[in-house]
Amino acid sequence: MKFGLFVIGDNHPQLNKDLKDYYGEMVEQVKWAETLGYESFWFGEHHFDFFGVIPAPPVLMSIAATATEKIRLGVAVCLLPYRNPIFVAEEYAMVDILSGGRLDFGIGRGTPPELAGFGVKEDNRDMLVEGLEVVEMAWREGRISYKGKYHQIDGVSLNVSPIQKPTPPLFLAALSPGSYQVAGERGLPILGIPFASCKDIAELKEKITFYKNTLARSGHDPEAFDVVQCFHTYVAETDKEAHANAKGAMSLYFDARIHIRPRNYDELYKARMIMVGGPKHCAEHIEEIRNTGTNTIIFMMNFAAQEQKKILDSMEIMAKEVMPRFKG
Repeated sequence: MKFGLFVIGDNHPQLNKDLKDYYGEMVEQVKWAETLGYESFWFGEHHFDFFGVIPAPPVLMSIAATATEKIRLGVAVCLLPYRNPIFVAEEYAMVDILSGGRLDFGIGRGTPPELAGFGVKEDNRDMLVEGLEVVEMAWREGRISYKGKYHQIDGVSLNVSPIQKPTPPLFLAALSPGSYQVAGERGLPILGIPFASCKDIAELKEKITFYKNTLARSGHDPEAFDVVQCFHTYVAETDKEAHANAKGAMSLYFDARIHIRPRNYDELYKARMIMVGGPKHCAEHIEEIRNTGTNTIIFMMNFAAQEQKKILDSMEIMAKEVMPRFKG
């Protein structure tokens, strides 16, 4: 099993956190994650809403890159249908260069409010796939000629190229069955966030099994691909302490997203869609997740309502008391 962390940057109106300080806390978390031995740290891209105040992940990722040496830095995810893929290829190539070849590049389609705000159709999977083809071509070849439905490019050359060859690792956000199918057919590793797409662990296992079967039918080795799942997480020395510290902050987050998945903290905990507890409980939960076919978990421990010290302490307990049980 591999372990990382994820931040979406929710900044609820009633909190009104200073963004300079909030971004600084995120960078501190990346540095602490590297010290503790986490393998990756991922940043979410969102627009127009307090739910996510990282509209330009490459900016924050570049700062994190210069503050660290080993930890991989991922975007989860770049909302490609809104963007010119040539520009995306350039700016994320810079992240790979500044990090010394540590970029993980995830792509996705975005939320309905974001789609409306950018004037992009909701049924945009074809735009996503075409944009990815352009980004891959730009990274592999440096010079691009492409004629598609949405992009016509005639002999454009990039003046920056990523360090990782032929491309940085690519990941597709997979929530719906259609996304799992596209990822399997195209041979792409997946990024998932089960609370938003699964009723319980059993449904998550069904989706991953479908993905791996699709990989095999498409001529790919299912065991060669990362299956990354993000779980909202808080770990403390005891179950009681974990719930006392996590419930308020997590509830604020989930109640604000009730239109995505109408379940509260207690319902999500019972369904095993969030991970809250002491080291023993969290280790048992990770074992359940591993049995779904997941091989990488990224923990979302940063909620805007959570104190920085509690986030850093949770990261430390997970790294020192839980993760070693799944390594080696």
